[in-house]
Amino acid sequence: MEPKIKIFEGYDLNKLMHQIKENLGEEFKILYQSEIKEKTKIPFLKKTKYILIVEPIENKISFEDILSENLKEEDEKEEVQVYNPFKAEIRQEIVEKAEPVIKTTTHNDLNQKLNIKEEYYDNNITYREITEEFTGKALDLINLLIQKDVELTVAKEIVRNACGLEMGSNKLDLKHFTYRESLIEGLEKSFIFKGDIFKDSDRRRVVAFLGPTGVGKTTNLFKVASKLILEENRKVAVVSIDTFKAGAGDQARSYCNILGIPFQILSDPKKLRETVDDFDFVDVLLIDTIGRSHYDHWKLGEIKETLRLIDEIEYMMVVSCNWKNKESYNLIQKYRKFFNINYLFFTKIDETAYPGTILNLAYKTKLPLTYISTGQNVPEDLKIITPERLASYLLMENE
Repeated sequence: MEPKIKIFEGYDLNKLMHQIKENLGEEFKILYQSEIKEKTKIPFLKKTKYILIVEPIENKISFEDILSENLKEEDEKEEVQVYNPFKAEIRQEIVEKAEPVIKTTTHNDLNQKLNIKEEYYDNNITYREITEEFTGKALDLINLLIQKDVELTVAKEIVRNACGLEMGSNKLDLKHFTYRESLIEGLEKSFIFKGDIFKDSDRRRVVAFLGPTGVGKTTNLFKVASKLILEENRKVAVVSIDTFKAGAGDQARSYCNILGIPFQILSDPKKLRETVDDFDFVDVLLIDTIGRSHYDHWKLGEIKETLRLIDEIEYMMVVSCNWKNKESYNLIQKYRKFFNINYLFFTKIDETAYPGTILNLAYKTKLPLTYISTGQNVPEDLKIITPERLASYLLMENE
């Protein structure tokens, strides 16, 4: 059955809208719109090409449903209240109910934080030991990070990298006037920000997406695919080795048909190697793996066996921001026993007001940060992780 969701391209937006109405009728929904500047024969003059992904209103299946129907079914097994703490109206409610984001740090504040957070590996550090190194606003910023579920060791490292020596007290205090400026500098010096790993790449990339069930691995793989095709004009193909989950292949195939890109579903290592070689004409080959618990060593071994013949493969580890610190760290360590993980991709930032897991994992694993998912829209809710963006999440700014 031909999908009702269609892609329209053209240089005249009015004519394009008329064409859409002729094809789909008066009632339709624009799911995605992009503008691409193309060179002309006249120097310095460019023309605008419009790309629209459109769905008829009467179509009951939404663009996101095509991608994530199966993932949502699995997520429902463990109910999670989804909210976006960065939306203005919800943010105000959080601010009214919660303690102030920035407040003067006292002896009781820090000691209480250190005593109740069992995730801190260094919870024997006392208020006195912290105040021997830091003073003034530096202490306040440490307190802010702890409130956001950042572990103390990580918080101290970030703040330390944003400080200078305060001559009067001979202790470290923030160099910048605002917390935002200080956070950005501290984050830049503390973590590896890889950005868009495909940008300006002059070689074919083969990237496998890894992660447990329910973190949004498949949905976000297709967000990356959409971005590469619609915004960067790259040639992309998708291979799935998920032969376990019912309907997973049909889901991926439907979306690949919409984007007009090649798709294969395989589980045999030899055939997978042959398929990777056959797709030598694409710029990026994305591999969707089966979602498996990090405690299921047998199944992780099966995934490794399936991918073992692809020497050039890179691994993107997909982690949910609303997981607990210890569990997230266990996830990475257990997957690392089987795969040489290259990058971290975080999802569901819109489902938590405590994004400390991002900083804790990046600090402990020393893995580069790449993308973050801010919602279900494709591909506009795919963002690059930057120091500025992380600072906004920590300060509860509207991103």
